Amino acid sequence: MKRLAFLSVTTLSMIACGGNAPPSNTVATSAPSMARQPATMAKEANSQPSVLTEAQNAQDAAMSVGAAKFVDAFTNRSAILSQGTTFVFNSNREGIPSLYVGDTAKPKAAPRKLPTPAEAVGSFTLLPDGKTVLFTSDTGSDRNYHIFRVNIDGTNLADLTPNEKLHRDLPIAARRKPGLFAYSAHAMSDEKARIFVQNVGGEPREVYSDPRGGSLAALTPDGTRALFIRFNADDDAVLFEIDVARGQAKRIFPPEGSKLPIADASYSASGDSILLATQKEGRPAEVVAIPRAAGKAAPRYEESILPNGSIVDLVVSPAGDRIAIMINGGDHTEIRLLDARSLALQKTAKIPLGEAYVDEFSADGKRLTISQSRADAPEDVFVVDAATGNVAPLRDETRPGFTEIPPLRVSLEKIRAFDGLTIPVIVYLPATAQGKLPTLVRIHGGPSSSARVRWNADVRFFTSQGYAVVEPNIRGSTGFGTAFENADNREKRGDALKDVETVNRWARSQPWSDETRMTIIGGSYGGYMTLLALTRQPTLWRTGIDICGMSDLRTMEQLEDQTIRVFDETEFGALGRDDAVLREWSPLGHADAIVAPVFVVQGQNDPVTPRNEADQIVKALRKRNTPVEYMVAMNEGHGFVRRENRIAFLARAHRFLLEHGGSSSP
Repeated sequence: MKRLAFLSVTTLSMIACGGNAPPSNTVATSAPSMARQPATMAKEANSQPSVLTEAQNAQDAAMSVGAAKFVDAFTNRSAILSQGTTFVFNSNREGIPSLYVGDTAKPKAAPRKLPTPAEAVGSFTLLPDGKTVLFTSDTGSDRNYHIFRVNIDGTNLADLTPNEKLHRDLPIAARRKPGLFAYSAHAMSDEKARIFVQNVGGEPREVYSDPRGGSLAALTPDGTRALFIRFNADDDAVLFEIDVARGQAKRIFPPEGSKLPIADASYSASGDSILLATQKEGRPAEVVAIPRAAGKAAPRYEESILPNGSIVDLVVSPAGDRIAIMINGGDHTEIRLLDARSLALQKTAKIPLGEAYVDEFSADGKRLTISQSRADAPEDVFVVDAATGNVAPLRDETRPGFTEIPPLRVSLEKIRAFDGLTIPVIVYLPATAQGKLPTLVRIHGGPSSSARVRWNADVRFFTSQGYAVVEPNIRGSTGFGTAFENADNREKRGDALKDVETVNRWARSQPWSDETRMTIIGGSYGGYMTLLALTRQPTLWRTGIDICGMSDLRTMEQLEDQTIRVFDETEFGALGRDDAVLREWSPLGHADAIVAPVFVVQGQNDPVTPRNEADQIVKALRKRNTPVEYMVAMNEGHGFVRRENRIAFLARAHRFLLEHGGSSSP
């Protein structure tokens, strides 16, 4: 299973900066992993997590009971069909993402959990034998993934990469070479990408290194050649083919001197051609076929149904007959099936408005697994009939407390920006809402990502408490054309901030919004924009919630995962060269303008937005006596994946807003 996204932020949830976080089936009224400090602290007391009063702890414990209903509406995702009626999928039903085995003939039956470490499972794949699962897992969500093996019958759990500390990407198996797989990896302090090949029973062998960041995209069926994408920026990537035996790389696309994005790449089923997804400035996204033999036809597919959409994933059927692609349409996604030879459109999967991901084809190519989420249904796993596009669920199970979750209304709105651009907005309202509601304006992460209609436990919790939730796709968002995506880069950051102000003023004018109770909230880039808005628009916001957001772009680029820094240099500017721009658009330098109370949330092990970013803004606010509450999860990274932490966040956030006037009374 692929989901090739170098920065995994497309499904950013309010607290799990990389996606919906997992629950379990018991209610936690406290979070033992939260850092609790004594009342008297050392000289760095101003950057320590907040110590809550007994009354606050009691209030949080009471609110946790209601929050648990939403967190416990677990998600199932990333199914891969195995032999017979068996399939493997990832679920957070027991409080943390783990692997389970299901039966297509028994969708109501409880799945069987596979043995894994006591940490979150990341990505996984199934070896061609249909019996062996390879998966990634880290420690404390620090993204230094190891690759593990476990048999589908639950035997032989083993760490295949126990030595060097690296961020390892999803392993890719050679279909016709039993036990052989390859993967890309890098050290967090070095942008250099490295490619390894390994047998399930052997040691890793490094076959190639690249001076820039990137990731392995595909491996030929015989394992002799590999595709590697070097990422220079969101709109600048280079595809190389690596001779695995010699460790030599050959540039494939685009031609030397050209600059184009590459979202994904793969080999055809036979390995005789290369397929890639790209998009020229001002043009629709396309799939391009590059035959290995000279003189052969080079077909293309151009996305005309969503001409501003971007192609995110490209999955090839092992049978060689079809290709599946995921289209990011900004506020939703669509899945298309193409003829593998002509790249002609055959079918569009019959899915409702929401967010769906391509997983994998069955060995015979007749079925395609997908993961799908709607505003009123948690993410789950489905199978698509490749011939008809019809979709059927792989699981049929009830979430704990789901029947008690109140309904909501969803609408797609469009707002005119200051310069005439259109800002797409998703609005979530309690179905029975009356009068003026406290309003959360929620900025997505990225910025090269988008807010999509989908299930989000945090959104559902807040709407159940009587909030309106507004999710804008401000400039910089993906799925609305390359020009819109690039319209916030560097000196243009202020234009994205103007979009936030436009959304604020639009929301204030709506009959359902209470203009005196406006909160800005976001995670990762959304947390950064939260802080930036609080510094530049202090009179517009009653409260703010910053989740793993950057406070100083200069310290962030020094301390973050250095492969991400490559992207940030295009988005924000480069250290040394663009210090004036980085300084101007860093919230920390303007922290004295913040007057609204701020709730700051951070994972201790975050390699994307290191804790230093949260510490320094908290310290600056406390120095000025600006009300700030600081929550740190000691066993989390970039966003929270553990049930107890997610519940604690929701309870504390709601209580914080009650305390500071961002909500109505309970």
